[in-house]
Amino acid sequence: MQGIRINRNLLKLTYKLEQGNIEPYRLYVIARAHFSERAGIFSLDELCDVLNRHYGYKSLHRKPGNKRATYRKRYTTILGASFLFRQAPDGRYILNSERKMLNKHRGTTKSSWYELPSPEVLASKQAFNDFCIGALLAGNKFRANRNIATYCGCTVRRIQFATARNHRGGTYNKQFNFIHDISGTYQAVERTRAELLNIHGITSPLPVQHKDEWVLRLNAPNSYRSLVMSGVKGYAARPTAPRKEKSECWFTPIRQKFRQLELFQKDERKNWVFKTGVYSINDYVRDNSGLLNAV
Repeated sequence: MQGIRINRNLLKLTYKLEQGNIEPYRLYVIARAHFSERAGIFSLDELCDVLNRHYGYKSLHRKPGNKRATYRKRYTTILGASFLFRQAPDGRYILNSERKMLNKHRGTTKSSWYELPSPEVLASKQAFNDFCIGALLAGNKFRANRNIATYCGCTVRRIQFATARNHRGGTYNKQFNFIHDISGTYQAVERTRAELLNIHGITSPLPVQHKDEWVLRLNAPNSYRSLVMSGVKGYAARPTAPRKEKSECWFTPIRQKFRQLELFQKDERKNWVFKTGVYSINDYVRDNSGLLNAV
């Protein structure tokens, strides 16, 4: 089976309403892939058959000694409590419409999607969680692991583990961003790095040499690019309400001399500079200092 997609806005809604538990959404995606031609109506036995036949749940066979009673009890609790499903009068379950759920809880039906690289991702809870975390991070914007961990209700280490697996698996490419600031002699740059570390607890990468000077580099949040099929669906017309102005970017990318020749290279590092008048090294130190932010 090909072309199984996840809805990014519905995924975000699931993280919010299910308090970080996306197991109901995994079952929703599985049921949608197999029962969409039947208006999304299915029974627990039919769901168990699908899990046994396509997703490696060997204990859900129909022969004596199966574990269907245990799984039926568990899925009854999950499906009955989730906003993704509703129960039919005959005891079966119905998949709720993506558009109706988004319109009800978010006030819009506009959404984006990412296509699973293979149906086997649905067979593994860990692989599916990793893919979903990658979908939240994707978009070439600066993404702080700490913010995504809070949003997903997990640890920062779990986010790092997922992004590393996605990068190795070729689903979401991780790009390391560095901010170039002051320059001078190697000793002067090293002295500044020592002050940042000893006073504010801010670590920084080794300085790099540019022409005859050494440049101080600071760590910035990573950004992630999707390497799987993705797209946007929803109304094309703009809303009549005035649009909220987007905040100005804090950093400016350093100009590349041969950018056109490097478009198709898998570059995992990118260098930036502070945007004058918007964000400076003083703001960076204030936001990241362990001394100034101590409670």
